[in-house]
Amino acid sequence: MKMINVSEKQETHRRARAIARLLVEKETIKLIKEGRIEKGDPVEASKLVGLSGTKFTAQVLPFCHPIRVTSAKVETKLYDEGIIEIYSEVECIDRTGAEMEALMACGMAALNFYDMLKRYDRWIKITDLRLLEKEGGKSGNVKLDYEFKGKVIFLGKSEKRGLKDKVQSLKLVENFGVEGDVHAGTERQVSLFPLEALAKVPKGKFTFPLDQLTENISILGIPEYLLLPGK
Repeated sequence: MKMINVSEKQETHRRARAIARLLVEKETIKLIKEGRIEKGDPVEASKLVGLSGTKFTAQVLPFCHPIRVTSAKVETKLYDEGIIEIYSEVECIDRTGAEMEALMACGMAALNFYDMLKRYDRWIKITDLRLLEKEGGKSGNVKLDYEFKGKVIFLGKSEKRGLKDKVQSLKLVENFGVEGDVHAGTERQVSLFPLEALAKVPKGKFTFPLDQLTENISILGIPEYLLLPGK
């Protein structure tokens, strides 16, 4: 085992961005916003922990090179539906990139959220820790165009309640729904069904053809926790 020799590389400007998410109970988000977390404000505390994480990356991960971090940012977004998003951006002028520092910032911030919230929410899930973008170095600029690649399996609409009639396209009207569909103009407006949800159904308990659905749009590839009103 050894560290990669970067002695011959040139020092250049490098930048990296990363993301992490926590899935929590809706009540947990409410507690945070109302300032009712006993240990203090987990948002600001987690930002500080994330920033500290960028400076300790090489000490925790022995194959990482110590780099001169010239800028580090950690931001968060809270969604009432029960999602906490963490974003980091790290810059340096060095012989190797800042990807691990950006990932460490998000990871450490996520762990601090977990620590401060665990007494209120036992089953918090940390997920989607990944690189979003890097600049500089031999590989140049690399950016993730999208986190997840979804696929539409079925489109349907109907003027009556029940199964949807399969169609080739849908016209979506803002603040109304699917033109010509029974649920347009209601709170439901557009119904979406992630087929991954079928994996939760016990085998042999429930089967149906994929062209016999009551939802307007059936998809694959997008995590269920991101398919929320307003997301």
